[in-house]
Amino acid sequence: MSRLLDVSGLVAGYGAVQVLQGLDLHVNDGEIAVILGANGAGKTTTMRAISGMIQRKGTITFDGRDITRTSPNEIVKMGIAQVPQGRGTFTDLTVAENLRAGAYSRKATSLDADLGEWYEIFPRLHERRDQKAGSLSGGEQQMLAIARAMMSKPRLLLCDEPSLGLAPIITQELFAILARLNADRGLSILVVEQNANLAIKIAHNVFVLETGTIVAAGTAAEIADDDSVRKAYLGY
Repeated sequence: MSRLLDVSGLVAGYGAVQVLQGLDLHVNDGEIAVILGANGAGKTTTMRAISGMIQRKGTITFDGRDITRTSPNEIVKMGIAQVPQGRGTFTDLTVAENLRAGAYSRKATSLDADLGEWYEIFPRLHERRDQKAGSLSGGEQQMLAIARAMMSKPRLLLCDEPSLGLAPIITQELFAILARLNADRGLSILVVEQNANLAIKIAHNVFVLETGTIVAAGTAAEIADDDSVRKAYLGY
């Protein structure tokens, strides 16, 4: 399996605060990778660094190209889209306008067909297509955030805490959709998540992050069988 994303020796933070301490991870083409870690471990910082939203050092390679110094806008055009923590929808825009905004980086030749596709996958978005995003429930906003990111037709989707603030049944629905996008489309996905039990069920590979460093890595089965990881993150 070829590596689509390869991160090596990643150092990043905010001002004088260095959060990531030489982080190494990868996402294979067509697979789901999950980063587990407690609050403050550096999970969101990792996603922001990959997306080019903060200063970083080390090497980030995507599809064989070094993107360490590439701007966020160019990174999206290259095929990486992010669903940020807290959804990040444009609350004053309608659902339809949010989805069209997600396609800003590509030529608008098939937007109507793409809108129809995501309305089919997320029927509630179709029902609320003329409503402002700020009026949606948390689960609906997360659906919108995923669909908006997918409107850019990415090869790699970054999802930062997709379960945050959502009811368990909605979380399960969203994770099932992520798994289906991977299985049906071959979409590569990197998920940051505190709900370890749910995330590990859809993962191919898992990375455990503590204080800015990867302390354990392996297949989902290997990580689930690791006593220390199981006790710390899976609760058994």
